[in-house]
Amino acid sequence: MRAEFYIRYLAIFYRCELCEDAGVGAKIVRLAEGLIPAAGATLARAFQDDPLMRYTIPDAAERARLLPDMYARMIRFGVLAGEVYTTAESVEGVALWMPPNAKWAREHIEASGMAQMPTLISDDAYQRYRDVVGREWQARERDIKTACWYLFLLGVEPKSQRRGLGGELMGPAIERADAEKVACYLETENERNVAFYRKHGFELIVDGEEAGTTGVKFWTFRRAAKR
Repeated sequence: MRAEFYIRYLAIFYRCELCEDAGVGAKIVRLAEGLIPAAGATLARAFQDDPLMRYTIPDAAERARLLPDMYARMIRFGVLAGEVYTTAESVEGVALWMPPNAKWAREHIEASGMAQMPTLISDDAYQRYRDVVGREWQARERDIKTACWYLFLLGVEPKSQRRGLGGELMGPAIERADAEKVACYLETENERNVAFYRKHGFELIVDGEEAGTTGVKFWTFRRAAKR
């Protein structure tokens, strides 16, 4: 449990940036290790104006400079410890899931570069991030008592949003969760994602709670396995 708590704090900047309409029938595949830098760049563009990112790294130019490396580290952790999905032809979006039996091991934290995240973005920025995700962690511990598939990260290239890719990217893990009769769980700090997740069968748990005095609100969701 200590390792899981540690990595949840280090796992900078999950959430969802997609906002979509009708599906496009994209082919979804597991992300190859060689595509990690491209995936990090895609997510950096997707999350450039995300509320948590703006709070953590207020300067837009600094966000644009730092986010590709930060997301690449997160994705590398996902490749080592979880499951990462993307689109087949090019990296138009990324979904990173942590399965119920995922190993939140220190060796994966070190190998992915996650342990150096505070140094990368600065101690002050990292503390701002912790002020938000610490509250989210408390909500998850309170509300989720059983093992689940955790949607750690979901984002779509801005030019490819509103085409249904977010739902397609979630599909493989949701199908697995249904087959295994296991719930899914996630958080977001962007209110515009609420309707998207509800559309895909997620039930709202926390409805726009403010994370302390940060000014950042968050929403949490649970999706029960379909019988």
